[in-house]
Amino acid sequence: MNVTAPRRSNILVMQDDPLLCAGLVAALRQHPAFEIYVDGVDVMDPDGLRIDVVIADYSHAMALADAAVRASCRPLAAARILALTPNDREADIRRAIEAGIHGYLLLGGSLSELVEGVTTVASGVRYLCRSVAQRMADSLTRASLTSREVEVLRLVVTGESNKAIARHLQIEVGTVKSHMSAIMTKLGATSRTQAAGIAATRGLVEERMPALPVPPALRMAGMQPQAQHA
Repeated sequence: MNVTAPRRSNILVMQDDPLLCAGLVAALRQHPAFEIYVDGVDVMDPDGLRIDVVIADYSHAMALADAAVRASCRPLAAARILALTPNDREADIRRAIEAGIHGYLLLGGSLSELVEGVTTVASGVRYLCRSVAQRMADSLTRASLTSREVEVLRLVVTGESNKAIARHLQIEVGTVKSHMSAIMTKLGATSRTQAAGIAATRGLVEERMPALPVPPALRMAGMQPQAQHA
């Protein structure tokens, strides 16, 4: 009786840092369940190759989160995206999940966690590394800021005074003070400076980012991802 071996998962590594890329490739090629390809190095055969998982940095992962973008390169059409990044900001993690990224790993984790993440995502299940899962669970216990509080906080981060914030938002100074009191309570801050620092660390205030880079696998298709918020 012939037993057919299970198909190996095709994994595409999409990392700009050459040392990181080389390390990932060397580590993952030791795993018998993975067939490893490197973006910009290995030829993507549109008629034969189908990538199961793309391991990408945050920018490339966000660029690939749109299924229409992946569909522009046939080998990536059904690929699931695993972000491997140092970016641990709460808002950015949430944005990635909402965009449709299937897995999120932080740099500095163990090899076993990397293999677990790739295997889990390849099987069709979402995956968050332990530290990211803990951070997102903790965020659920915190009171969220209102849209007006976010507007006030954004101006606080840029160094604006209460009077300047009031003029900009066309509200009373007393209202700004009330918003600041609520913001500091929700963030557990004791000063405006600390509130601004917490906002920066958690990524609670969006800032405009340049257009996302186009991965080599998509350049031939002429895809140009749009600017994002971080």
